[in-house]
Amino acid sequence: MRDPDITTTHFDYAEEAEAAQRAGAWPQAAALWRRAAEELRAGAPHTNQTFDLHAKYRVAADECDRRSNLDTILERIAKTELRITTLKEQKMDALDFHEVSVWGLRRALLAAYEAGRNNTK
Repeated sequence: MRDPDITTTHFDYAEEAEAAQRAGAWPQAAALWRRAAEELRAGAPHTNQTFDLHAKYRVAADECDRRSNLDTILERIAKTELRITTLKEQKMDALDFHEVSVWGLRRALLAAYEAGRNNTK
């Protein structure tokens, strides 16, 4: 938890965003990248360097959104086609390993393929 007397800079938010990305916490990382961009815009002089850094933060936020969307699509496919309730590691073999029919796997792969085709348009 942050001390309210300590000023948080865009570098602090960017550092937290990178940690969230490493953990695969895509929505949190996207929000932190956006916060870093806002702090940079509000507090830094407007130079080419800050403009480039702001753009980097925005691109990183967009990439995190894309990854979050991908996770959502894959979770939906796993639930509907394979009857797997989550793709998050449960740390129990009975929950992490699933027996899947080849026709179920084929349906899931086709659904993933179609989702990829639809997202590139």
